[in-house]
Amino acid sequence: MFDSRFRNRNEKNCGSEEIAAGNYDHRDIQRFNEIDDYTNMFIQHAQFSEKFNEQRALEVFNLAMIWRKNNSVYDISPNIFPENYFDRGAIFFKHFDLNNNPILNFVVKTFHKGEEDNEMVKRFIIYHLERHIRRSPEQKIVFLFDMSETGLKHLDFDIVRFIIACVQTNFPNILAYMLIYRLPFILTAAWKIIKGWLSAEAEYFIKFVDQKTIGQYISPDQLFTHMGGSDDSKYTHVPDPLHDSVDDMNSISKKKVTFADTNTSEILSSPTVNSSIDSNSSNRSPQVASSNVTTLSSPNVSGSPEQLTTIGNESTSLTRKSILQRPNGLLLTTNGHADNDEKVYKGLIIVPSDEIIFETTSINNSFQQDAIQTLTLKNSGNKIITYKIKTTSPEKFRVKPGCSLLLPGLSASITVYLLKAYCNSSSNIQKEKFLIIWTVIDNEIKQTQLADFWKNVSPSLLHEHRLKCSMMSAHASMKQSVSQLDILTSTNQSQENSDMQRTLNDALTVQKTLLIQTSKDLKQIRGLLIVIFVLLLFLLVWDVYKSTFASSSFITPSVSTSINRNEL
Repeated sequence: MFDSRFRNRNEKNCGSEEIAAGNYDHRDIQRFNEIDDYTNMFIQHAQFSEKFNEQRALEVFNLAMIWRKNNSVYDISPNIFPENYFDRGAIFFKHFDLNNNPILNFVVKTFHKGEEDNEMVKRFIIYHLERHIRRSPEQKIVFLFDMSETGLKHLDFDIVRFIIACVQTNFPNILAYMLIYRLPFILTAAWKIIKGWLSAEAEYFIKFVDQKTIGQYISPDQLFTHMGGSDDSKYTHVPDPLHDSVDDMNSISKKKVTFADTNTSEILSSPTVNSSIDSNSSNRSPQVASSNVTTLSSPNVSGSPEQLTTIGNESTSLTRKSILQRPNGLLLTTNGHADNDEKVYKGLIIVPSDEIIFETTSINNSFQQDAIQTLTLKNSGNKIITYKIKTTSPEKFRVKPGCSLLLPGLSASITVYLLKAYCNSSSNIQKEKFLIIWTVIDNEIKQTQLADFWKNVSPSLLHEHRLKCSMMSAHASMKQSVSQLDILTSTNQSQENSDMQRTLNDALTVQKTLLIQTSKDLKQIRGLLIVIFVLLLFLLVWDVYKSTFASSSFITPSVSTSINRNEL
């Protein structure tokens, strides 16, 4: 197995000498050698590039082990912290993101530079991270920095540097992504300084959000009200020795990595499972889960955080053989693929049923990001369905979620990632296949039981379907879309012309009717105007006549009187 080879190489190159020199804690080495998920943290952290960087993994391992020994991380305990560290609500786990990654909240306004014991704050951060990886080393964490009501007095570069070191080397591959909520304008200059400490790949994991955009990563029921969510509760720490304890990871039985088996973290990431199993999700703590070896990637561009899929040479060949021998069964729906017909099979509605087409984008023949497609499954029956998805080459793909429950009437969107390292013609993606397996169950299963159910379920109860893969460049996809649009336009042109002609005729008829009615109205108005004109003319003549007659009557008596006077 890949992790075994890495362990052997690590022991050969640096492990033995450092152990002999006392630079490593023997309990950390025991955990590294016996627990696959912990080993995979270092393997995944060294896969930013197209190929696994073994030297980088060894260097990170060496730095992390020395740091852990120097800081006595394995012996950390909640008893070393003052009670107010838990009660002040400054650093705490609460809520989950859309991919069911637990959220570690940093309420920055509760910190005041110069007033804190920085070493104790760092130990408190270590406590939370260490407690998480001992329970769920395969499950990533979302760091949510609530910058509301903050200013320069709340910013301590020493703590910021420490957090960066934690996600880069001290706790490799623990970070899903960071959310910076409402960064004040006054701190933008400080961010430029912090940005200079980050590598280009690390910078990709940082997302700046506000009340409008944070919903792309976290659902409203998993957000506090001041962030636009529905959770109006305030964080309160209830002392629980069992919950607060930092488990001894070496007491857990050794976990094996097999890409074919669906891991519990994928089960936990299903919204259906989350809602049905624990209605009080805001009080959930990170779950213990087992996972497969996975390939590191950044969150996708749309804000949605990504999870990882498995690698394993031996398991790959076995699964490839088993998948190619599977009969047809479950029909699958995809978004943006060739077949858009909705089909139903055994109570499951899916579209399309044949092929996933990955669209790739390259710049100067270099692929900058993973190709992503979505499958949609809908339970149209009246019983619960549980499904899981396998692939012939897990080192090339990630499937999220790979295993879950599907309640009656509900649908599930499954995101499939083709890693950017394989977004090229030499990868022979067209030879790969996905196998979707599902069965009907009578009663709802808890997430802790689902993994065991798939181990023990009878093959005779399973339904299966193979799904082909293909790859197309975004440019070719666009050309194809244009071509399809031309064909569609040509096919419907006569019908569209007929519809247009009919519409024009109707419009002309309406216009003709309106013109006729308008003409009638104008004739009536003209007649009315003529009548008014005649009346006005009559009134004018009458007024002139009256004026003339009145003047004549006034002059005649005056003249007669004058004549009479002259005679006298």
